[in-house]
Amino acid sequence: MGGVLLDRLADRRRRALEALARRPMGAQKAALLDLVRRAEGTRFGRSHDFAGIRSIEDYQARVGVGQYLDFCPLWTRALEGERDVTWPGRPRYWTKTSGTTAGDKTIPVTDEAFASHRKGGWDALLLAAAKVGGQHLLGGPMLFLGGCTRLSPIGVNGLVGDLSGLVARRLPPGLRGRYSPGLDVSSIPDWETRLAAAARRVAGQDLRLLSGMPSWLLILFDEVSRLHPDVTDRWPNLGVLIHGGVAFAPYRLRFEERLGRRLDRIEVYPASEGFVAVQTEASGGLTLMLDYGIFYEFVPVEDLGLGRPRRHTVADVELDRSYAILLTTPAGLWSYILGDTVRFTARDPLRLVVTGRVRHFVNAFGENVIVEEVEQAMVSACDANGAEVAEFTVAPRYPSATDPRGGHDWIVEFHRPPRDGQRFVRSIDTALSALNTDYRIKRTGDVGMTAPRVLEVAPGTFHQWMRTAGKLGDQHKVPRVMNHRDLADELLAASGPPREETAASAI
Repeated sequence: MGGVLLDRLADRRRRALEALARRPMGAQKAALLDLVRRAEGTRFGRSHDFAGIRSIEDYQARVGVGQYLDFCPLWTRALEGERDVTWPGRPRYWTKTSGTTAGDKTIPVTDEAFASHRKGGWDALLLAAAKVGGQHLLGGPMLFLGGCTRLSPIGVNGLVGDLSGLVARRLPPGLRGRYSPGLDVSSIPDWETRLAAAARRVAGQDLRLLSGMPSWLLILFDEVSRLHPDVTDRWPNLGVLIHGGVAFAPYRLRFEERLGRRLDRIEVYPASEGFVAVQTEASGGLTLMLDYGIFYEFVPVEDLGLGRPRRHTVADVELDRSYAILLTTPAGLWSYILGDTVRFTARDPLRLVVTGRVRHFVNAFGENVIVEEVEQAMVSACDANGAEVAEFTVAPRYPSATDPRGGHDWIVEFHRPPRDGQRFVRSIDTALSALNTDYRIKRTGDVGMTAPRVLEVAPGTFHQWMRTAGKLGDQHKVPRVMNHRDLADELLAASGPPREETAASAI
């Protein structure tokens, strides 16, 4: 594959996306009816009268909102050898994804689902080519810091592995030779051994592109720095970063410091269940991808748990409202709760930002603080106080004899501590009050909550916790906020007595 061809394909795809943005509902209706038609003869299709479905309304009347525990018995049948369960045939490949309600989840990956995921990766690559030029992009290796490509047996003649590893095994010939760190390294099962081998490999390469979760890429940079302290001059032709999984803002300063410059960035929203969105515009969030063979529904978060929640489509979602995403995909997922919450920011094309997880929030005092808000508050506090964080999480601090109202504990591992710890805490408090009305009401005069505490833990604490919890690797990330103290207490126990900073005044 040549750079000129890549540039032409990027231009063609841009025009196709512009045309798609003018008919979003037509594309979505066609996607749903095609999925229904293909699965009509499956166990799921027969039990939900797919043969009688002619419209989105017909479908929603027959198929309820589903979650992993609803599908697990059906997928167990497929693993045991039954065909035509939720999708025609029997999937040979499966991927594991971590869950907040059912532990690790095993999700089918059909050939059609592979094709859908491949479209997302291809679109990201074309957007990268549009930013730096196809010839430049293809002039050297491209690092994809993903999961292990080694597969394990599961069920009857099935294979299971990391989704990113499964996709890497199916790279097209034109990219296979440019894939770094290479299948020999990416097949190493142990994450830390694999990361060290990847660092040795890329330290001597002329990288043109980075792709991965920001937190893990920074750890790779640390490994390369140990080998070669001049990491800032190591990849002079590196031009673009494709990233996802966590918000980039808390890591931006460290990236620029480690690389010595700012890269062009493309954010992506790939989930094991389906590739959802790609950053096609310079601002306004990620574009919902409507031609990947996926049908999307959006449930207002306040409706979750209701017997008949409202289910919106791309035709009637509202901007600046929080929704949970449902996916219907060619992997045999039907109105499946993905677990993420999103907020739409713009139309034409329809764009969104990920605001958190359905079960990742803190609401111990009626404050209902979500992931998006704590990340924005942290970035604001760091910018105002010259600080940089490696990782952090937020947990409730329950009322006690010495603290009768309680509040929030921010467990923080700093890369660069703030100049003034108390001012840093006040910055967090002020930023979060501006973002969340319920929090501001509870904090006013300390009437419902006392000031937050920042508890600084030792360097490496979060990494050690992830190792102990078996969560090392690109498929895992630190929960930003939880409505209990389990994670916070485990981190504090691992670190030893933390350094505490508290904002003494009410707002």
